[in-house]
Amino acid sequence: MKSFFLFITFISMSFFSIAQEPVFDWSTSITKPNMEIDVKVYGNAADGFFVVNKRSATMSEFNPGVTVDYFNGNMERRYTVNMTCKPIEDFSGIVYLNKSIHCFTSLFNKEAGKNTLSDRVFHADGIVDEPVVVASMPAEKLVSRGRFEVTASPDGSKLLLLSEPNFVKDENERITFSLYDAQLKKIWSADKTYAYPWTRAVENTPYVNNDGTAFIMKKTDMKGDNNTYSIFSFNGQQLKEFKIEMDGKKKIHTHVEVLAPNGDFVVGGYYTEDAKVSVRMGTALQGSFLHRIDSKGETAKLAVVTPFEKRKDIVAKNILFHNTTTILMGEKYYVNATSAPRDPSNPNQDPFAKDYNFYGNDIVMDGFDAAGKSLYYSTIEKSNSSKNDNGTWVSYFGSVIKDKLYIIFNDEKNRYDEKKKAIVFGGSPKIVVYATVDPDKGTITPAQPISNMGPVGGKDSNMLTRPDVFLRVDENHYIIRAENRDDYRMGKVTF
Repeated sequence: MKSFFLFITFISMSFFSIAQEPVFDWSTSITKPNMEIDVKVYGNAADGFFVVNKRSATMSEFNPGVTVDYFNGNMERRYTVNMTCKPIEDFSGIVYLNKSIHCFTSLFNKEAGKNTLSDRVFHADGIVDEPVVVASMPAEKLVSRGRFEVTASPDGSKLLLLSEPNFVKDENERITFSLYDAQLKKIWSADKTYAYPWTRAVENTPYVNNDGTAFIMKKTDMKGDNNTYSIFSFNGQQLKEFKIEMDGKKKIHTHVEVLAPNGDFVVGGYYTEDAKVSVRMGTALQGSFLHRIDSKGETAKLAVVTPFEKRKDIVAKNILFHNTTTILMGEKYYVNATSAPRDPSNPNQDPFAKDYNFYGNDIVMDGFDAAGKSLYYSTIEKSNSSKNDNGTWVSYFGSVIKDKLYIIFNDEKNRYDEKKKAIVFGGSPKIVVYATVDPDKGTITPAQPISNMGPVGGKDSNMLTRPDVFLRVDENHYIIRAENRDDYRMGKVTF
């Protein structure tokens, strides 16, 4: 009887373990757009989603472009549309608004003497609207045309537009805030002046929550090496500044900002104590910082700086939330550039060409309580690298699901084979693995290979997950992406 009970217990525990493993369902393989770099998935309904590939201008392709794919609830691609910008046309932003994709571009018109912002809408039924003019500003020259920035609220009900004329020497920087509803009807608009002198290189990163409160992550020192930042909030009436204070020689080295589920604006990252901020990885980090502004943009709920033992090569990746715990997610990440091998038979080879190797070695998690007190520092070791691909496959998926923090990433296969745990020159084949973390305590369940990845990440497939490209559908389902250099698949993962 005792043996039988132990057997039943073992079977139950095994079933429980298997039930916790993510389950993947993949679409068919599709050819990737050319020069794919920036990929995002948009949507908030289980019946379909958009995949947007933004391509920046290059020396060989002067005009930027965008490819929009739409998939239905069965992950079948219903249409694909390519759009190439006109000469000297700029991307101002791509947002998901009112269940459609809006592509905003600005175009300078010398004869009209203005810079004009236009919106082109991609609908789920395959209809693509003609561009519609949304805003404009006076501009005398191409080099002094000013700039537009757009962003949408998480629920796709609000659009925030920043309009900024060109730099004016010896004056303070001016900017126009405009809020629109889902039908692009203007709710309010206001001209504001920062208490900082204008510089030729400005940095204003906009956010807007579902209630319509605007937030700006602004770098306030563009000339020196202070690397100072402020958070600005605007509710249609009052512009408020919340400085990210760093005493002594503390300098912000890497940061990330998000809107919390309740609409609060949260900024976190890591700092150094060097006299100057290094522009390359390798500078020792001395601590973390965390700031939180309430959803109305009126008060600072949190502003803490937490020293720690020196760490190196960490890039801030995301901020997650669980109950009263805030989790700052990072990655031990660095890039190594070497001169590309010379081919004597190719006289047209670029003599300055370089090979870029991207390394994502460890996943880093810092947990904080509601008062900003440090709760834990946890790391998940991994060994991942890629070459000349902008680090496409070296990052990770991270989200709090069913009271657990799930981490999915690509790793060296030999790290999970007891018989082959040895140094392999050139690296071993990659596989897809996952780990779980207690989001309130930082306790980690060791990473393990996902047993059934289907046509991705196994011995019969050269596709791996692109883990930083994903979309939450509901509490139990996420859209995720897998790809190689030529093809990609979209998948639904169930937890």
